[in-house]
Amino acid sequence: MERQREQVTFRYTVDGMILQTLFHPITFLKTYKFLKKSQCWSKKQLDEYQLQELSKLLRHAYENVPYYTKVFDKLGLKPKDIKSVQDLQKLPFLTKKIINKNIEDIRATNYPERKFEYTYTGGSTGEPLKFYTQKGVWLSLLTAYGKILMDWTGCSYLDKSVFITGRDTPWKYQFFGRMLVLSSFYMNETHMPQFIEKIRKLKPKYITTYPSAITFLARYMQKNNIEYFPSVKAVIFHAETLYSWQRKLVEEVFRCRVYDNYGLREQTVMGGTCDHTNYYHMFPEYGVLELVDKEGKPITKEGEIGEIVGTGFHTYIFPFIRYKTGDLGVYTKKKCECGRNYPLLERIEGRLQDFVISKTKKLVPFTRFQHLAVESSDNVEGCQFYQDKEGKLVLNIVKTKDYTDADTQTLQKNFNKFLGNEFDLVIRFVDEIPLSNRGKFQFLIQKLPIEFSP
Repeated sequence: MERQREQVTFRYTVDGMILQTLFHPITFLKTYKFLKKSQCWSKKQLDEYQLQELSKLLRHAYENVPYYTKVFDKLGLKPKDIKSVQDLQKLPFLTKKIINKNIEDIRATNYPERKFEYTYTGGSTGEPLKFYTQKGVWLSLLTAYGKILMDWTGCSYLDKSVFITGRDTPWKYQFFGRMLVLSSFYMNETHMPQFIEKIRKLKPKYITTYPSAITFLARYMQKNNIEYFPSVKAVIFHAETLYSWQRKLVEEVFRCRVYDNYGLREQTVMGGTCDHTNYYHMFPEYGVLELVDKEGKPITKEGEIGEIVGTGFHTYIFPFIRYKTGDLGVYTKKKCECGRNYPLLERIEGRLQDFVISKTKKLVPFTRFQHLAVESSDNVEGCQFYQDKEGKLVLNIVKTKDYTDADTQTLQKNFNKFLGNEFDLVIRFVDEIPLSNRGKFQFLIQKLPIEFSP
């Protein structure tokens, strides 16, 4: 599934990581050294650091960014009036529409032109986001945070690894043959035997992948009783929403721990899971995380879903302050056994576009039933849901040669039992389900406008 915006954690190969540390070694080393120390800080130390960084960011934005100068002046506020992280609620949200309308006014005026790098995100909502990052530096910062997340897995960028991503050729080796790069475009029964042979020969310590890509591989191995890879100690997910059934499947087939990472190209929030729990540890050093309800108020109830709002500490050249990501997270007050005093999310629920609308206009999280298509039949090679009408779901299926009418009946029965009369399910058979241009798979194509109302 392609997110509303591209997640960037672990997206870059080891070669790219090393190049960035060579071009901006001080940025990388300084940030990584700091994070090694700060992840052991007390909550009080982290809170004090966040307020300090927030104050610096707001002063800079008011003095050097025309858009924020206008925002503060219109509200009759000065940066000094934000005396706590909670005071951020005095400022309005930043949205994709606002950014696209005010892109030049959000550029910081105290940076030379050569520092600006124009970028954009696409996604499935049809509204691309255009903005600027600081050339080179942003990737070095990302590499430092990514190195910390890698440390949590017990693996290193220097270990032998497999990297599954969207590319034109089925496979290639990088980093002096220590990394095998496989294409998600070729994750099919034709190429799977060759991929498995190459993985087994390389003996990688970890695999970095889109959840959907390795799901195809895991189901193929499970169906054909193929032995797991003993050398693989971790599977690291990125760039797509990770569903619980995918985590369970991969852990069963690969017999190792699964890790997931979450981050945005907009550099507002970033985090990942550790080796103790599946909670998402959100870096307080990276920015301020908020979870808000449909009215924009803070969520404080255990297990409640809210929209993720981020204020990035590394976005001086183009500040993102109270940016509504369109992604949803689940609130928790619980502590992780790892002992880090980081804010946690129980899980990432996905995007606003990961909901479907029932006949009675109820929003139903796609995560609650998406697994049914996979679990109802072993003869479904691929599937994708589509909605353009309330209360109606279209399920596109790529059949295997063993698929029969009995599979269709089982699918209908299981969906009717789970969804009741809220939805009509239409099953259609297709020859293939295309991936995005980045090689990601989208389980749901949602054409209806979705407003947050958990």
